[in-house]
Amino acid sequence: MDDDTLFKEFCEEGESMSLGDLLEEYANVFHAAFFIMGEDGPYVSDKELRDWLNWCVFYGKPRDEYPLTNQD
Repeated sequence: MDDDTLFKEFCEEGESMSLGDLLEEYANVFHAAFFIMGEDGPYVSDKELRDWLNWCVFYGKPRDEYPLTNQD
């Protein structure tokens, strides 16, 4: 994930985008909300959430496929 230059450029271009806008973009791409009502978490920092959302949108994969999902 860290060695993908196109992904890095994508993230840099979207740095000014708010988390709210990123969450909306995720919902537009997947036709579903990132956060699921009645479900706990994810409990991550704003930076981690931004990285997660960017990864999902860029690679076109839902939140459960994020490589760091099950890491402690």
